[in-house]
Amino acid sequence: MDRLIVDGYNVIFAWPQLAALKDVKLEDARDLLIAVMADYAALTRQRVTVVFDSHRRPGGDESSEMLSGVEVIFSGRKSSADHVIERLIYLAKPGEEVTIATSDSMQRGLALGKGVKTISALLLKAQVEAVISRRNLEIHDRKSRSDMSRRLEDRLDPLTRERLDRMRRGEDPSAGAQGPGGEDPAGGE
Repeated sequence: MDRLIVDGYNVIFAWPQLAALKDVKLEDARDLLIAVMADYAALTRQRVTVVFDSHRRPGGDESSEMLSGVEVIFSGRKSSADHVIERLIYLAKPGEEVTIATSDSMQRGLALGKGVKTISALLLKAQVEAVISRRNLEIHDRKSRSDMSRRLEDRLDPLTRERLDRMRRGEDPSAGAQGPGGEDPAGGE
């Protein structure tokens, strides 16, 4: 399973919607990033870890928790998110496909030196939007097909549809209508 490690505050500051939200309430920006990454993780089947510095929130020890399928790590007061990301890079298992999402050039250089792929915060945003847009389109297509198959008209045989159409036009529904074997469906001669 691929693993994506996200430099949380770096992404929050780079994505315009999150940057605007953090100016109002930083916790809301964090929560929205985690929710978006949870959708992304579910759709791509990637293991996603979002790492935040603790100096921007109360509490002093490093903590880790699973929220909606996303591992969220707060660095603790004695280290930084960068240090946690470095540790995660070094702990990556051989053969594990790891990508670091950050626009921090030092972090990107370190990751590349260890053979770990990196993407910028804005490229991550584009990838997330593409995946979610594709999901939304699939949902819309499925709903459209489902709505069409529920129409009564689509479930009627052609003869019944023709008879109803004649009734709608004020004509005799049995006039000129013939069943599959050429017989009059109304039983007439």
